[in-house]
Amino acid sequence: MPFDQDIYEGIFCYGLIHLLDAEERNALIQHCFDQLAEGGYMIFTSVSKQASIYGKGEAIGTDRFAMFGGVHMFFYDVDSIHAEFDPYGLMEIREVEENFPFYFIICQKRINI
Repeated sequence: MPFDQDIYEGIFCYGLIHLLDAEERNALIQHCFDQLAEGGYMIFTSVSKQASIYGKGEAIGTDRFAMFGGVHMFFYDVDSIHAEFDPYGLMEIREVEENFPFYFIICQKRINI
């Protein structure tokens, strides 16, 4: 998604956010929120700390590991989801089982009345 002035009713970000460091994650969430229409939804998917690969590789931060030949991954839990997404209208957290346990994170931009 280009970060520009376009506004969207919905933004879906699949399997990206957990590859970013804290500053990059916060910037991504903020940029998406900035381009979201009032009442619009942002949906993110991210790998969970319940994944069998959690804790594998070299620890490079809290819940963040270098693995798979240098890929850096951050692993979310419910508390870290709330910490990062509550300011952006967090509505729902769903657990999803795919290749790894994932979270489906749903936010809605409040309508200013």
